Amino acid sequence: MKFIHTISCAVLAVSIGLACSIHAQTKKGKTKMIDRSTPILHVKSVEPSIKFWTERFGFKVTVQVPEGDKIGFVALENGEIELMYQTFAGMKAGASNPLVEAVEKGPSFLFMEVPDIQATLRSLNGAEIVKPLSETPYSSKEVAAKEPGGHFIIFAQMPLK
Repeated sequence: MKFIHTISCAVLAVSIGLACSIHAQTKKGKTKMIDRSTPILHVKSVEPSIKFWTERFGFKVTVQVPEGDKIGFVALENGEIELMYQTFAGMKAGASNPLVEAVEKGPSFLFMEVPDIQATLRSLNGAEIVKPLSETPYSSKEVAAKEPGGHFIIFAQMPLK
């Protein structure tokens, strides 16, 4: 049986997964293979990233796990978009976890499509902008920011179809 794979994405996250639904299509129709994908971003401290997403973009905390007197893990949601943060220390606590060695190798990059790049720019006021607003060869308007945990977020208003 031949499978044709299609991906429907709203958020592309390089090296940390895709926030999308993946379907395998057969001659008999589509079979849903993945319900949801959420990036887990590792940081020194979770609290500044919570503030970044809740105050600027209206995310809500849905899960919070303490780590001593700080937060060790958090899940944030805004509609169908979910982000998770975990401290480096929390990740390293599971020494038998084979991913421990990979966790500090570099920042992650998130690509987020937005309906209004100007509203996004207003929300980013005071944030660290690493690439100012520009238009790409494929006619998208993009700006890149560095969130408090050190990860890069590329916000893009795609051209109308």
